[in-house]
This record gives sequence, C-alpha cells and structure tokens, in this order.
Amino acid sequence: MRASFPEAAHQGCPAGRLTPPFAALALLLSIACDDPGPVPAPLPYPECEGQGAVAPNLLASGELRSGPWMREKAVRERFRIEDRGCVIAVRSRQEWPLQVADLEALYDSNWRPLRVWQRLSLPDGQGREYRLYELRSDPPTRSFRNARGELERRRLKGARPEALIGPGRGLLGAWIRAANLPVGGKDRRPALDFRAFPRVREVTLKREADRWEASMKRRVRVYTVFGREAVFTDDDNVVIGDLAGLRPEASLPETKPPTRPMLPEGDPRHFPE
Repeated sequence: MRASFPEAAHQGCPAGRLTPPFAALALLLSIACDDPGPVPAPLPYPECEGQGAVAPNLLASGELRSGPWMREKAVRERFRIEDRGCVIAVRSRQEWPLQVADLEALYDSNWRPLRVWQRLSLPDGQGREYRLYELRSDPPTRSFRNARGELERRRLKGARPEALIGPGRGLLGAWIRAANLPVGGKDRRPALDFRAFPRVREVTLKREADRWEASMKRRVRVYTVFGREAVFTDDDNVVIGDLAGLRPEASLPETKPPTRPMLPEGDPRHFPE
C-alpha cells in the first residue's frame, strides 16, 4: 500500500517508498535529510509521576478496511486513542499484503507530540525493523534498527514537530482533534512526516465542506493535508474513512480478507538497543 497521503515535493530529500527488506537503503538515501552533529542520549519512556496505575480513558477507536472500489486491496487498519492522564497515546496497526506497520505515538495533554515508536515487518513476522522518534530532546532525534540488527541514530532537521503524519489514517485524528477547525478553517504547523523518509516541514491541515457520503449513508466531515487526499471523520472527529476508499469495517458487507500470520503487539516502552 502507498503512504496515507501523497507527499509534496521533497526539496533536498529523495522521494519514493521502500518497504522491508529495502528500507535500509531508504535510510542511506535519507541521510541528507538529517542534521549532522552529536545525538542526545535517549530519554526514558514518558510516565505520569505519582499517578500510579490508571486505566486509560478511550477517546476514539476504529477498524477500517479497503472498500470494493479502492485501488489497494486487502488493506486493514485498527487504531485507538487513549488519555492516560499526563499523556495521550495513539496505537495503530496497518496491514497490507507487503507490510505490517505497528506504531505508538505519545502526546502531552495539549496534543504536542512527544515520542513515536514504530515497528515494520513482513506479514509473516520476518524482516522486522524498528524506529524511534524522540521529539522531547533538543534537537529531536530518530533511531533506526534494521532487520540485520544494525543501529543508527540521527538528529532531525527542522523545528520541533507539533503534528505527526504516518502510516494509516487514525493517527491524523490526533491533529484533527487538536486543531478543532470550523468548516473552511486551516491549521499550519511543523509536522513530522515519517511515512517513508522522515522529515519535519510546515504542513497545512484544512477542514473542507462537509459532504454526504453515499457509501456510508451519512454526512461526514472532510479534512485534507497538503491540499490533496481527504480523510473523513464523524461529528466527534473520529476518522471513519478516506476518499481513496477506506471504510469502517462494519459498513462493508463483503467477506473480510484472510488474516495473515504476524507478530503480536510490540513493546513501545523498550526500543531494541
């Protein structure tokens, strides 16, 4: 499956998308997008001091699948957004025939991104790669461990990200909720786009006019990024599909794609060192 949204032209950074086992090449090609210099030491996993064990409050969740008119077939995504007290977490898994992408993105209570953990693997669980974006450090950093176990750490160029764009549609729901735009409203901020070659750049989120979506038999809110492809949300700004053809699992009557063997959920608290 292609990335969630078409990328604007890269200036000084290579374009294209590579999946395991070729992502190591993508890392080499993207070095020009990194900031040379000493890399700050990794920071501990964000915890709520003195809070103890608190059950998370579920803010949003969804299970999406490619509809019959979507070009990419057998695509599935599951996501949930949780308020854990001092942090907000977005957990998601996106599956398609060539790759499985698991991620956890953490935000503070004002929806400012703190950290992103990502695991990419082939559907059979082989060829695993791990990425960690530490956005609290100065400067922000990224760590990459490829399928051969080799570790690379780099500084990210650009301003500290205030929004995230990654695999899947559910992650964008965090920015949508943070911006809370009226129809016609825009929100422009530095965003970390880590769908292929990670890069921080100014990106605009816009709320378009609401529309009647016949495939779901309901009115939906419409948001665009880069002024291109659109995602749909309900009235609570929960992502429920996109213009390309992703739809809520429950709204698609046809047979589900077969479940492929894959890795269980990973442990975002521990990046493999």
